[in-house]
Amino acid sequence: MGLRFRATDLFTVFIIGVLVASVVVASQWILRASIIVLVLGSVGAVLATLQLLVDVFGRAPVGAVAVTPKYELPTFDTGDARQTFWRVVEIWAWLLGLLAAIPLVGLPVALPLLVLVYIRFYGGSWTIAITLAVLILVFIYGVYQQIMHVYWPDSYLGDWLFPD
Repeated sequence: MGLRFRATDLFTVFIIGVLVASVVVASQWILRASIIVLVLGSVGAVLATLQLLVDVFGRAPVGAVAVTPKYELPTFDTGDARQTFWRVVEIWAWLLGLLAAIPLVGLPVALPLLVLVYIRFYGGSWTIAITLAVLILVFIYGVYQQIMHVYWPDSYLGDWLFPD
């Protein structure tokens, strides 16, 4: 089992750096403001580090045949630059759509809506899509609304969709 560091592992290193930096910055805040960043950043940094170790030390030797699960979506290893470009554009379109939806309907609605539409668009069942959308809604409501009492800025359609 030898060291197999690839250029693609630099992204994982970058993510680890961002997570560690976020924990360092958040550690200077008051606890109520920093608790989510400290917890998620720390867990994310540990998991990303474990992933990097698996990627670097746990890869199969060159030429070995890798078995991929049937449910896994195809990766960008197509070799076709045009197809890769359009997949990247598609990812950015989803992110920009989320950013546009947040001021329109508000973050507590935009995130579950994104999860629901994304899963259905890529062929997931209604059961999975609704379950995950409800789970993220419950998480947002439970943690941010009930525990942390986060103030949500007004959205353009918020008063019309959700009158007090």
